[in-house]
Amino acid sequence: MQTQSEGPRLFVALCIFWGGNWLATKGLVMNAPPFASAASRALLCGAVMLALAGRTEVRALFAHAPLRIVAIGLLTSTICNGAIYWGVARLSTGLAAIVNNALTPIGLLLFGYLLGEETLSRRRLAGIALGVVGLALLFARRTQGSIDTEAIAGLAAVAVGTLSYCLGSVWCRPLLRHSGPMAVGGMQMLIGGAFLVALSGAFERPDPGQLAGMGSPVFLLSLAWTGLVGGAAALVIYLRLIRDWGPTRAGMYAFVTPIVATALGAAVLGERLGPLEIAGAVVLLAAAALVLSGGFVRRPVDATPPA
Repeated sequence: MQTQSEGPRLFVALCIFWGGNWLATKGLVMNAPPFASAASRALLCGAVMLALAGRTEVRALFAHAPLRIVAIGLLTSTICNGAIYWGVARLSTGLAAIVNNALTPIGLLLFGYLLGEETLSRRRLAGIALGVVGLALLFARRTQGSIDTEAIAGLAAVAVGTLSYCLGSVWCRPLLRHSGPMAVGGMQMLIGGAFLVALSGAFERPDPGQLAGMGSPVFLLSLAWTGLVGGAAALVIYLRLIRDWGPTRAGMYAFVTPIVATALGAAVLGERLGPLEIAGAVVLLAAAALVLSGGFVRRPVDATPPA
């Protein structure tokens, strides 16, 4: 378990690592199809994490809960990435970001409550509501585009992918009481990545030119960030926070990473940063502080590993 002072430092690192994924992901999808990009990132991340976890821990995890770890991999990697990438291609990035980041803490709190990992409180509900307002302000100028049938389908896909990730995150918490985050995260990424390879082969069928793009310097550098820093390192931190803080408090990254991503977009790509974005960032930070400052109760370690 982490110390009381270690948790906030890990949370800040998580927000920076995942906030940087926005730029790096653009480097991936500009050079390769979305499913192939997501599969490459997941497989790299999973392979590194499992190598660091060691064979003994990985075998023990898979022996104790084989069906659960496969289901978690499908939920958090395959369904999540497949649905979100499909949805983002059909609507503005602003709408996609609002739906994804707003539903993340909502889904984590809801599934956490239903699965007995969280308790409802006015502070948490107020913080999440305030965060949704902050997201609307932060991405207000990026929501252009008509809401037609295609966009509605895209919004639904992003919502399904986000909630799938939330369910998988909460469902893996019992595993984290008996196995390390490195093994749990590595297994879910490797399993999810394998199914993403199948999706890419079935729907994208990358041609030689697209496969060559996956060897470009931009793709490889982006893959290194999303697979190692914004992948393996960030996932270990996230799973530790899920285990020690609970789903809702850990999920507050969804209110902070958009600020990091927006700041990087302004610094690196020259994107406009105006009063709306600044107001949205302030509201998001206030929302995260409201939830993170609330008390929480650690669940006791169960005597029997989950099946």
